[in-house]
Amino acid sequence: MRPIIVKLARMLTDCMDAKTGLVRMDESRWEYKMLDALLTDEQAELMLKMGRRKPTTAAELAKKTGGEEAKIQALLDELADIGLEEYNRHNADRHRQYVVPIFVVGSAENLVLNKKLLEKHPEIAEFFYQMAEEPLKMISHMVPPGGAGLGFHAVPIERAIPKESKSLSIEQLSYWLEKYRDQLSISDCVCRTSMILRGEGCGELPDKGCIQVGDYADYLVETGKAERATYDEVIALLKRSEENGFMHQVTNGDGGEDIFAICNCSVGNCFALRCSQLFNNQNGSASAYRAVVDRDRCVACGKCEEVCPAGAVRLGRKLDSKDGPVVYENEKLASETRGWSKKDWREDYRDRNQINCYPSGTAPCKCACPTHISVQGVLRLVKEGRELDALKLLRQDNPFPPVCASACDRRCEKVCMRGTVDRPMEIGGTMERLAELEERYIDELIPRKVRLKGEDKDYELPVAIVGSGWAQLCCAYFLAQMSYPVTVFGTAELCSEAERRILEKLGVRFAEGEPDRDVFATVYPECFPIKKKDPASQIEEGHEAAKSIHRSLHPGHSLSLARDPRSFRAFRRDDVVLPIEKLKTHDCLSCGVSYVDPNRCIGCGICTTRCFFDAIRLERSHPEFANYCSADDTVKKVVLNGARRAGRIAIKSLTKRTE
Repeated sequence: MRPIIVKLARMLTDCMDAKTGLVRMDESRWEYKMLDALLTDEQAELMLKMGRRKPTTAAELAKKTGGEEAKIQALLDELADIGLEEYNRHNADRHRQYVVPIFVVGSAENLVLNKKLLEKHPEIAEFFYQMAEEPLKMISHMVPPGGAGLGFHAVPIERAIPKESKSLSIEQLSYWLEKYRDQLSISDCVCRTSMILRGEGCGELPDKGCIQVGDYADYLVETGKAERATYDEVIALLKRSEENGFMHQVTNGDGGEDIFAICNCSVGNCFALRCSQLFNNQNGSASAYRAVVDRDRCVACGKCEEVCPAGAVRLGRKLDSKDGPVVYENEKLASETRGWSKKDWREDYRDRNQINCYPSGTAPCKCACPTHISVQGVLRLVKEGRELDALKLLRQDNPFPPVCASACDRRCEKVCMRGTVDRPMEIGGTMERLAELEERYIDELIPRKVRLKGEDKDYELPVAIVGSGWAQLCCAYFLAQMSYPVTVFGTAELCSEAERRILEKLGVRFAEGEPDRDVFATVYPECFPIKKKDPASQIEEGHEAAKSIHRSLHPGHSLSLARDPRSFRAFRRDDVVLPIEKLKTHDCLSCGVSYVDPNRCIGCGICTTRCFFDAIRLERSHPEFANYCSADDTVKKVVLNGARRAGRIAIKSLTKRTE
């Protein structure tokens, strides 16, 4: 064991157990292993002399240590190239200063962005993973609102911020982009890169996914770790990320005066989100905003819950039970719960956050439909005369609406609560009438392409679809929407002429014969056999097969991790109080609704971008979460909040005993 590496690891670590000597810093620790693999004694000694987060120059170090300035400069440049040091110009005359950053957010990300080094040392991915988690294990329950300078925090999607909201300028991405307009860069996403190397990718690719600003952007560009970007390129990346369902976060260690990165994140990959989702304390991620649902407008289409990274939005029931209105239990708060420990954490947060429904269930029609069409939403849009929107919403789950009318057993109508009173809603007939309008709206119905990466480029992996049943056609549709070149070996006899043209405009080719197995990256349905026979179920299988094919075509991705289970639970039909007013006219009873758990919501606003009904919005209900501080004050802030937390809990416990 190298004593100098032990000493340096202790200086840099944020793990309180190792920093305070509760555990030994030895070869078993990731801090030691990584520094030992990358540093010479001479480099380690220089970093120790520099200290942690203390900007300096070669000249100043030479004067301080009595060393040769040229040699010190060479060592500084070596360390900056590796990524264990950075440089900036945070001073009056803008001269270059070198600084030893913390591991996360800091040198661990730099090491991942050093592609040659990462290829030589793939264990860097695991080092980054561990260093993003280990420091919080002892203190996660003590992190105050605003994050105390730890990691990242959510910045709401700007168009989701209400105009009347008294938000701070630093809570808006436009402020930061304007401030750093001439110092912008784009790099691959370090979290997605690391998760893929660990074999836990969830279908998202790292290509050009993250943004850096200010002097940090200059450092990364000059050391070959990122590419210079224009303001317009960054805006385009942010827009693509929102279309992909990714939320925005900014660094949280410079006291609100500066940031150095903007990330576009999802719960399946992001290490910053893990700081709140794993430890089940949203204080480490949340903005000052929380999402709120307008029950009257909401029709339980489920599109908001599909993208919520925190698992805060789920489908529930709007109709009362016989015991009264359904009350949803909110998540416990770490700030109010004694003895917060692993039993309160969410080890399975990446999967648990994908759950679609509350246990009490939601609208039976959506649950019964094999493709889980947003039936209530489609009916509402038709009633409002928004036929094109109704078609767009319908086709998000089933791109072949005629199936609902001609080849479906109409399970949705069989379970429709309206049918318990007089007759079920005419769901199949409504879908049939909408399908007849497809020819009119062909160009408007071509869906946006979702590439699940930052680059605006199609994939180059060709996929062959053998056969032209509903599963094959649906799989081709969604793969083409994900930007794959798809060839269907078969006809399009089952779908309408309008649907065939939409497929072709998406890029789907139709061919005769058999595919050349040496040309195509994969062949469906050989890779995922079709199991169900009825058309609607086959459409859902094709939809899911497209997601699986996408993941299987990229090494390092799991077929199941952080994936929407598409599992919808209907409420008990014998435990419903029907709304008297709605029974007077033959209207949809609007059985389901979305509910937001305010204790889980992190206020990113991505949910608001998916709603057709303006039924979910952001409110700035927690301004204390805009209380940012420097990473240099983290320990003080965490300890102070921990003491206050313990006091609150003790007083609460004492009050209960004396009542």
